Amino acid sequence: MNTLLTKKKWFLLGTLLMVIVLLTGCWDQRLIKESRLILAVGLDLEPNGKIIDTVVYPVVNKGSNAMSLVKSVVVSSTGVTTRDARINLDKKVSQMFDASKNRVFLIGEKLARKEIYSSLDVIYRDPRGSVNAMVAVVKGKAKKSLEIQPQDSTLMNIYYPELLQSTSAIGLFEIETVQSICTLMFDEGNDYLLPYLRINEQQQRAEVIGTAMFHKRKMTGTLTGKESTLLLLMNGVKQDYPRFTFKINDQKEMKERNYITVLVNDIERKMKIHITPDQKVRVKLALKMDVNVNELPVDHLDSAGKANELNKTLTREITALAKKTLAKTQKANCDELGVGKRIRSFHYGDWKKMNWEKDYRNISIEPEIKVTIVQHGIIN
Repeated sequence: MNTLLTKKKWFLLGTLLMVIVLLTGCWDQRLIKESRLILAVGLDLEPNGKIIDTVVYPVVNKGSNAMSLVKSVVVSSTGVTTRDARINLDKKVSQMFDASKNRVFLIGEKLARKEIYSSLDVIYRDPRGSVNAMVAVVKGKAKKSLEIQPQDSTLMNIYYPELLQSTSAIGLFEIETVQSICTLMFDEGNDYLLPYLRINEQQQRAEVIGTAMFHKRKMTGTLTGKESTLLLLMNGVKQDYPRFTFKINDQKEMKERNYITVLVNDIERKMKIHITPDQKVRVKLALKMDVNVNELPVDHLDSAGKANELNKTLTREITALAKKTLAKTQKANCDELGVGKRIRSFHYGDWKKMNWEKDYRNISIEPEIKVTIVQHGIIN
């Protein structure tokens, strides 16, 4: 009996040793201590056509009181492609760069107006590519946007994502990532917007001044903040705190008393598309908005008559803004509303007869706006 147990033990031990020998380790491991983690990237286009790749990575310095201080280090390099520029960057630092943790891509306007897919191609081909990184366009050079030093944030990988998230919450745009725009760049009849930033070097801050309109793979125009918010609402998307400020009269000596600020509380949006036999497209875009009065220094708004007058004024102002915004999207050939995608989905026979690349600019889009004040604050 003991002999049998001994044989079983030796058999199990031998089997275990064979399994251990056959086991493999983590063959593709990358230790953090052996890499420089890229946390923000800026891409620009030089006059000679080369790409400027600017990256931000953290460095930990130990202070005299045993406290560690983390600071951002900015380094740039050029190359004929994005990958070539990154290879040249690796030659400038003591460790290889790892971009898998990157949180934001900032693209210079000159590069954005030429074409962005070629510069992002390296990310889509890399299994460790940071496809969840946010994307934004910078007026001027993206490199300058990574060299600023805002007082309330020493790390660019925290400053820019938080700036984009907070600005998205007030209704200027939807957050887009490297992954989400990949589909849109190749989607027929559906375009997209990206945040549009301006750098204030004196204040050492970035400011979101609106959105950059894109058609397929390149930037074709810009919208102001107010236009961006309204276009998002016309697309049926309401963020947490979309607000508008409009001038309602010129009669008050104090300028502040000539304006009203409203917060959009709820929306109802409907789009109807009519196509004639000769492929003329007419779009009716109905948008109902329930708003709260956030600021109205001139009046307590304590009667239904005053509220109705303001409803008419706001409807008129927002309708005019809607027409102006839609005209700009058509001029830029940016089908952010996805009219072409709807035609392709529900009127495919007509879609096949159209050349949407040219036809979108000439379609008729008629906004029908109705604004209703549902709350006027806590003042009775």
